Amino acid sequence: MKNHNEDNLSKKLPPLQLNDQSKERIHTAILHHEPSPTSRKKVWKEGRLGSFAAAAVGLLVFSILTVYIISETEKDKANQLFADAEEDIQAVYEEMEMNLQETEEGGLLKTIEPSELKSAQVSLRNAEKEILKSGEEKERELRQHLIPMMKEIEDYNQAVPVANELQQNINEVSILLEKSPLEEKMAEKVASIKSELADKLKTFDKLESSSLRAFFTNQYSTQVNRIEETVNQYKKAQEEIQNLKDIAEEQSLNEQDFEHQAERMMKKVNLLPDNQTTAEMKEEILSAKDAFYLVKEAVEEKKRLEEEASLEKEQESRDGSRNGSSAEKEDDTIQDSPEDELYPMEFTMTDSNGHTFKLSRNFDIYKVGKEYDEIAKRYGGRFYYTPSSDMTHVISGRKIIATVSLVSAADMEYKDLFIDLMSHRSSKYTRDQFASIVEKVIQSGEPYKVEEGNKGELLSVKNGKLFYHAW
Repeated sequence: MKNHNEDNLSKKLPPLQLNDQSKERIHTAILHHEPSPTSRKKVWKEGRLGSFAAAAVGLLVFSILTVYIISETEKDKANQLFADAEEDIQAVYEEMEMNLQETEEGGLLKTIEPSELKSAQVSLRNAEKEILKSGEEKERELRQHLIPMMKEIEDYNQAVPVANELQQNINEVSILLEKSPLEEKMAEKVASIKSELADKLKTFDKLESSSLRAFFTNQYSTQVNRIEETVNQYKKAQEEIQNLKDIAEEQSLNEQDFEHQAERMMKKVNLLPDNQTTAEMKEEILSAKDAFYLVKEAVEEKKRLEEEASLEKEQESRDGSRNGSSAEKEDDTIQDSPEDELYPMEFTMTDSNGHTFKLSRNFDIYKVGKEYDEIAKRYGGRFYYTPSSDMTHVISGRKIIATVSLVSAADMEYKDLFIDLMSHRSSKYTRDQFASIVEKVIQSGEPYKVEEGNKGELLSVKNGKLFYHAW
């Protein structure tokens, strides 16, 4: 009955705002309460029953005040624990947000320090325990605010190792893409990182926080998609460059259309990352343009020669002076100068296999041949090229003493001529540098070989001849 009355009174009485001094005076007054002389007379007069009633009322008031004071004390404790938990959790949450904001693309995330996380978790548990025990109105704020924040922090800390493992693998593929975007293994690497991303996204999708899900998804999907797009751009560019080379070789476009396509291709390559492969692609485009005009000149020259040969044949047929013997064909020359009968402007030659081919010194068409011809003259020879091919030779007395082509060669006795020709052709070596390599190969008998990606060179000695292959 007593407890029931106390509960009813605590509900009906308005909350009192008492400081510590007021509380102490109330306690003192109740504990030291003495009735006045008049009251004592009344008590003696009215009997002991009245005395008991007064004492009961005093005790009831004391109990109510005690319950109220305890309730206020517990409320103050719960509020303080809530404030402490909120402060600890907010500090850790801000650290998490700072980590997310400051982590650049390609960088690794930091986890929350275990001691900081543990402190925030303990603060939350203490506040939750006290608030639930006291029936405090802070319970709603606790469940809607602090507990979800702590859950997001815990999810972040669990997701960071998974995310960092994925980021490290993405970085490895990015490095390979920078160095060798056209490497055969590149497609395999891209497929692997895409598969790993799909698996990791399943883990991120389980996070309760929508902001965390969005961060992890965007951060890594963007990078993987860019890698795949870049690889595809390189592949397509390489295919188009090869097509440009085919056009140059086949002369399947006129000059204006070819130039337009080469320019469009160069603009596309300029959009690719600035690395060695991109630089090599630009060089290939320029080489394709050079090849286009060389082939164009060779085709035009061939056409001109065919027309001249046709006219000559008609003339010889009319004069009846044509001799069909192969010996006379070999000696047949087209001279535009009496400078030297041994080195006419053009003549035909038959090799040891019975293959007949034409040689020309028309450097108005093959302009680079003039520089090689100056070198050949220093050794008593002349430089000739075969129209519509990549074969060029140094001729001495109607004998080939050196060949300059994809695979260049010369007899050992013409070593110095060979060194002059190859060092002039090379943009990599000076004459002294190339001469040093030749001497080492001759002395050791071991070939000199260098390979750098798709490029390389091989210098060797075989059967008394020097051979040099650059690709």
